[in-house]
Amino acid sequence: MIQQKNKPTAEATPSYSYSRGVQRLFQPTDAAGIAFFRVSFGCVVMWHVYYFVSRGYVDTYSTVHPNHLTFYGFEWVVPLSPMATRFLFYTMGLAGLGVALGLFYRINIILVFLTYTYLFLVEAAMLQNHYYLTCLIAFLLCFIPANRSFSLDSLFWHQPGIVPVWCHWLLALQIAIPYFYGGIAKLNSDWLLSKPVDAMLAANSDLPLIGSYLTEPLVAMFVAWFGLLFDLLAVPLLLWRRTRLFTYAVAICFHISNSILFDIDYFPWFMILATPILFPSNWPRRLLRLPGVKIPDAEQQKGRPLSTRQKMTVGLLSVYVSWQLLFPLRQFLYPGDPSWTEEGQQFAWRMMLSRKDFWIRYYVTVKSSGETLEFPISRIYHFRQGYFISVSPDHIVEAAHVVGDIFRRQGIDVEVRVVSLVSLNGRKPQLLVDPELDMTTVHRTWRHKSWIIPLTEPRREESWSMEVNQWPEAVGIELPQTVQF
Repeated sequence: MIQQKNKPTAEATPSYSYSRGVQRLFQPTDAAGIAFFRVSFGCVVMWHVYYFVSRGYVDTYSTVHPNHLTFYGFEWVVPLSPMATRFLFYTMGLAGLGVALGLFYRINIILVFLTYTYLFLVEAAMLQNHYYLTCLIAFLLCFIPANRSFSLDSLFWHQPGIVPVWCHWLLALQIAIPYFYGGIAKLNSDWLLSKPVDAMLAANSDLPLIGSYLTEPLVAMFVAWFGLLFDLLAVPLLLWRRTRLFTYAVAICFHISNSILFDIDYFPWFMILATPILFPSNWPRRLLRLPGVKIPDAEQQKGRPLSTRQKMTVGLLSVYVSWQLLFPLRQFLYPGDPSWTEEGQQFAWRMMLSRKDFWIRYYVTVKSSGETLEFPISRIYHFRQGYFISVSPDHIVEAAHVVGDIFRRQGIDVEVRVVSLVSLNGRKPQLLVDPELDMTTVHRTWRHKSWIIPLTEPRREESWSMEVNQWPEAVGIELPQTVQF
C-alpha cells in the first residue's frame, strides 16, 4: 500500500510566515504610547530652543561667525544672518509647542524636522549624539500619525485612537539603538579600565556628599562597568514584562546621575521620557485607568493582500532599519581606534568614550619665498570649533583649506601644514597627523586617511599632566622656523 505524503500546508511555508509577519506590521494598536512620546518630544524641542536662546548660543549658527565647520557631503548648507537664524529658533519652538499639543501636527512636525536638521547641519562643531537622534526622531514623526490620541487634532477632527503597529515598533527601535550600540562602543580596553570615566568623575569632586568618593578608582570602575552592562541589557530587560518596571526605575536613576555628573544637555531627561516607548502601546491608559480604544479584530485582516501603499511602506521601512543597524558598524571597517582617528566616529553612538587634550599649530609656507609663518587659527574659529579642528583629522583638513583660501584670495600661493599633538584619555601626547603633509593637497573623504599617525602611546596609570605649552619639547617635536605674521 502506497502512502501519500502529506503536502505542507500553507501555514508551514516560509512565504506564508513572511506574509503573516509583514501583515502584522499593519495591525492596529493603541496610539496612547506614541501620544506620550509626541508630547515629550515637543517639550524637549521647546526646552532646546529656550536653552540656546537664553545662553546666547543662537549666533553660533549664524553669519556672526565667518567660518563654520561642516559635515562631509553637506558643505552646501550655509549659515543665515543672525536675524534669520533667531527666527528659525523661534519657529522651531512654536512648532515644538504645536507638536506637544497635537495641533496642526503634520505641519508642525515637518517644521521641527526642517529647522532642527538645518541647524544641526550648519555647524558641525555643535555635534552631539542626541542632536542627531532628535533629527532622526523628527524625521520619523513626519510619517507617523502621532496625533491620533491625546491631541487637539483628535479632539477637533475625531480621529481614531489607533495607529499601525509599525509606528510604535519603529520608534521603539530608534530609542533602543543608542542604548545597544552605545554598549557595543564601550567594549574597548580604555572603557573597561575606566578611562576616561575616572577623569570625568574626578572633575566633579566638589559635589556635596558624594564628591569625595568620585576620585576613588573603584568608583570609576563601577560606573564604567555598570554603564556598559546597562546599555547592553536595558532594552531586553525593558521588553520583558517581569523586569520592565524595575529596569525602568534603574534607567531613571541612571539618567539622573548622568545629568548630575556629566554635561550632556537634555539627553538624560529625554531618554527618561522616551524609554517607555518600549512598553506596550496602551501603557498610558492602563496607568491612568482610562477607557481603552476599540481595536479592530486582527483576524479580519489575515489573508488580505497588501495594498500598493503598504508594500511601499514595507520597502521604505526595510531601507531605513537596515541603514540604522548597519551604518554605525562602519567604525569597525577602519584600522585603528575610532576614538583616535575619528574615522567612523560620527553617527555611531560612540558616547563619552574619549577625553582629548591638545596642542596645535597651523603653519603657512609661501611658495614663492619659502617663508613660513604661524597662522593663529583662533582668528577665524571660535573655541568650540577650535577643539574639532585640533582633534578631528577631517576638520583639520577642512580648516587647512580655509586658511589656504584666505591667502589665495590675496594672490599668494601657499602650503598649509599642521602640527597637532593630542593626548587621548590621559596618554602622553603624540602627533595626530603627518606634520610634513601639505593639507591643502588632501581632500575630505569617508575613506581611510593614511596620513593619520597611528596611536602608539600606551595607557597610563596616572594621566599626563604636563603644561600644554611644554608638549612639543617633551615629545621631541622640532617646530618650523617662522617669520612674523
